[in-house]
Amino acid sequence: MKFRWSVLSSLPEQIQSLSTQLEVSPLVAHLLLQRGFDDPDQARKFLKPSLEDLHDPYLMKDMDRVVGRILQARDLGEKILIYGDYDVDGITSTVVLKRALEMLGASVGFYMPRRLEEGYGVQKDALKKASQDGYRLIITVDNGIRAFEAADVARELGLDLIVTDHHVPDSSYPNAYAILNPLRKECAYPDKNLAAVGVIFKLVQALFQTAGREGVIRHFLKLVAIGTIADVVPLLGENRILVRFGLEGLAHPQNTGLKALLSGAGVQGEVDFSDVGFKLAPRINAVTRMGGGREVVDLFSVDDQASARAIVQEMNVKNSLRQQEERRILSEIEDRLQQDPEAFAGKFLTVAGRHWHRGVIGIVAARLAERFYRPVLVLSIEDSFCQGSGRSIPDFNILEALDGCRDLFEQYGGHAQAVGCRLGEEFCKPGKVEELARRLENYASEKLLSENLVPSLRIESFLSSQEINLPLYEAVEQLTPFGRGNPVPVFASKNMSVVGGPWVLKDQHLKLQVQCNGSRVDAIWWKNGALADHITVGSQVDLAYTMSRDNYLGKDKLLLTIRDMQLP
Repeated sequence: MKFRWSVLSSLPEQIQSLSTQLEVSPLVAHLLLQRGFDDPDQARKFLKPSLEDLHDPYLMKDMDRVVGRILQARDLGEKILIYGDYDVDGITSTVVLKRALEMLGASVGFYMPRRLEEGYGVQKDALKKASQDGYRLIITVDNGIRAFEAADVARELGLDLIVTDHHVPDSSYPNAYAILNPLRKECAYPDKNLAAVGVIFKLVQALFQTAGREGVIRHFLKLVAIGTIADVVPLLGENRILVRFGLEGLAHPQNTGLKALLSGAGVQGEVDFSDVGFKLAPRINAVTRMGGGREVVDLFSVDDQASARAIVQEMNVKNSLRQQEERRILSEIEDRLQQDPEAFAGKFLTVAGRHWHRGVIGIVAARLAERFYRPVLVLSIEDSFCQGSGRSIPDFNILEALDGCRDLFEQYGGHAQAVGCRLGEEFCKPGKVEELARRLENYASEKLLSENLVPSLRIESFLSSQEINLPLYEAVEQLTPFGRGNPVPVFASKNMSVVGGPWVLKDQHLKLQVQCNGSRVDAIWWKNGALADHITVGSQVDLAYTMSRDNYLGKDKLLLTIRDMQLP
């Protein structure tokens, strides 16, 4: 994929002023300015997050009503059911709220919908079963903001339904007892970017604040960090605070299940956002993607190590199965591409297959969106319905695209960059998916220009090869944790000398050594081993890269991860 290098700049006088006031390097000052922190006080808070900077949870609309109803249920001995969701954000939300309510003495159970059988959202049959089982208060997590019919059923059954969600609401709201969602138009809560587990954390904060036990909330941050990172919300504002302290806590876990998960994922010592995004979250997600359910919640409640290890071992098995299914579907799509390239030439890519594993179509959509740099909808055609998952690119709101086709869907929802949907039996017939594809393509053609379909590589700054060293990286490290809204800084250097290699690792990855500040520095370009034939020792290359720390034989050294390369 070709990139447009977009080189960022800051005014020299602003860099110097911020550098002096914060006592940081000019490069760090430049990075802060590029993230919108031109005010020294705000920049200082960004560099040094504090739990004291968290907002008052009671600023969120309906918080007082929700807390009052939960405490009333506890005092009356009413059974509370947490209605969860099956992705990492929903699972961690379920675990956090369950544990908090148990600590407060409430009678609490949870319902984890099965991804493949039930799909997304509150199901009427599950509410009826909850009523029969004696529950009187239902609290949704990571879903419910569009559960209009389910809310009406809850009222008919005499259930109080509390919705906690972070997805974009429709023009109206379900007829629930109360709704916690910072995206409600009338909600004055300052931070609109919370993940679902962030919304739950604010509820837990309010509950323990009311109970005079606010000091315990720090213990929940480990799971809050996992859910927040996995849901790819902006790591700014409160999300940054929650993730920063949550990652610190993950280095010293106390929970038996969490210890087993970290060990089973090969994560030791300090934990960073990539450990969560590429090792922990996929294993949690794999359970429900491959047909599992409540065991992933049970993991964090077990006390004995043997039970925890057994659950994690099964998670690893399911994760391997998930990877196999993903590869199989992508291989089928690759065959189609080879046979009919024109089918992949539009501005919106819609692909469908018979009985594709519904648990992995979201991952497949993400892979295709990254590869083709197009909004993508992947559909699994079953015998009596069609399930879909979509992913988008920065310049395109895929939820609004689905809004324009709402007459075709039985159910849909999500946000600007990721959606899920369900279509009825008629879409299992030939020609119907093509109708949806045409409408999505027409919408995208109106919204996207050609330049929107060429990915821009954000270059924070050009560096000379003499500037690149471990102390420079350590200065940049002050901006961690990185993520959406605070991306890993990409730097570029011209005319870098290749002094070692190239080597091809595992038949697909390119490794070489470049001259930096008088030293040989390793540089790796994942999945670009084919370029090894075009590079020799002595070559001069222009590199765009990120920096990280690698420990070899107990000694720290700098590692460059190549993002793009321009050959002479």
